[in-house]
Amino acid sequence: SGRLKLGEGWNLWSIYSLDITNDFLDDGRSDSQLPQVRSNVNRYLTRGKSGLDSFYLERRDGWPSALYYRVYGGLLEEMYAGVGAELLFKPHRSKWGVGLTTNHIRQREYERGFGLRDYRTSTGFMSVYYASPFYHFDLAVHAGRYLAKDVGVTFEVRRTFDSGFSIGAFFTRTNTSDLEYGQGGFDKGLSFRLPFNAVLPGNTRRSYATIIRSLERDGGRRLENFGSTLWWDIRPFQYERLYGLRNRMVPR
Repeated sequence: SGRLKLGEGWNLWSIYSLDITNDFLDDGRSDSQLPQVRSNVNRYLTRGKSGLDSFYLERRDGWPSALYYRVYGGLLEEMYAGVGAELLFKPHRSKWGVGLTTNHIRQREYERGFGLRDYRTSTGFMSVYYASPFYHFDLAVHAGRYLAKDVGVTFEVRRTFDSGFSIGAFFTRTNTSDLEYGQGGFDKGLSFRLPFNAVLPGNTRRSYATIIRSLERDGGRRLENFGSTLWWDIRPFQYERLYGLRNRMVPR
């Protein structure tokens, strides 16, 4: 992975994945009646064993007392390319925040190059966040239109420890029936974030994040890392988070 800084607020991001070995099969089929927006991920892992996971240009800026934004375009993630924007309103001392996200995207070819497939769609969400004083739990609700053109709500809770490690859970219900959705009924999973600062020499803000799902299905799915991102990025620098760590800032 890498970042090229092109100027104040401008960054070019890229991730290239190199496959060493895998045992994925290309012939797996989903029982979902929705467009295959995620359940065909095994084809990306077999036909595109090594390739570009992402390659996009991003602009970030804002007014740190309350309003933040990001706009981006390119190969956004392993399965989708397009353009989008995210806006977050979060006053400095407020525990509440409101976000808006929109994306206009097209599915990528399985080989994970610059080719695109015919499937295209637009997604959009309104998000409400709350920074709970109870053990640093953050709550979020996202309502809008998902990758398979279904409409619904995602509920999310996450706890962040002083070390930067976080663990969370989420579930999504949309207007698709259990028959349309297929096995599993609705999307749910666990999220983890492991900061590298705990295991590497020196100081770094880099981390490894992943989501664990029992099944890869198509209903209630969003772009990975292109929605609710700003909230989690600014949380370590908000008043209530810094106030909780004030004892670590006093010179000894």
